[in-house]
Amino acid sequence: MGERRTAILIEFTDFNGASTVISNYCSAEWNQISSVLAAMPLHIKASGQAGFVGNAVFDPVATNEYIKTELVKLGWLAKIPIPPMYRFLGTDVDFGSSGAIVEVQFSHYSFLLNNTVRSQLFFNTNTPLTGQPIRAVIIVTKSQMFPAANSSLYYEQAVNQLTVLSAYLFNVPLRIVGLFKQNNTTVPAKLTVYSAQTSRTIVTQQECECQIISGPSPRSRSSIRIM
Repeated sequence: MGERRTAILIEFTDFNGASTVISNYCSAEWNQISSVLAAMPLHIKASGQAGFVGNAVFDPVATNEYIKTELVKLGWLAKIPIPPMYRFLGTDVDFGSSGAIVEVQFSHYSFLLNNTVRSQLFFNTNTPLTGQPIRAVIIVTKSQMFPAANSSLYYEQAVNQLTVLSAYLFNVPLRIVGLFKQNNTTVPAKLTVYSAQTSRTIVTQQECECQIISGPSPRSRSSIRIM
């Protein structure tokens, strides 16, 4: 049997005792989400950003849809309505199962604070979003290594922010998960073409192979090469 190539690698950082809480109460849920992420192909699309038009970049829409499809197959709830009294913080939570909720955060970095504030509120008020009070929150984001839209959140940035916030403002058990890929290795990917740059309407999808090519310096932008 050939060796199975993994497109996505994951790293995570825990805050407020999340490791103990997840081990004791949400280990099955964590095993499911980590397995889904590890089996996921790298989703890419063509950039519309000035200076990078046409370059392959991380695709948050297709990545979200993949995670949703796979978690729902495993019995997870998706787009869980937020109680009306708390709708000023958004309309729904991405995913939930038993005492765990998952937020997938690939958009602007400022939304991390909203996700954390409302998770803390649900935790403090024992809001039963999944039929029981929340015990742990898992936030999934990408690493800085993936070329993506400007100002989109990345894992290293989220860890830095939450390190400070958890020390002074939050005590909800929280695990921040980063999606990574080994540099300069060829992995399975899925290239999606949309009807317009900001559209979610898919025109075509095709499986391909790609590599992440590191920039010449730690601060320079990486690139995705389609093979």
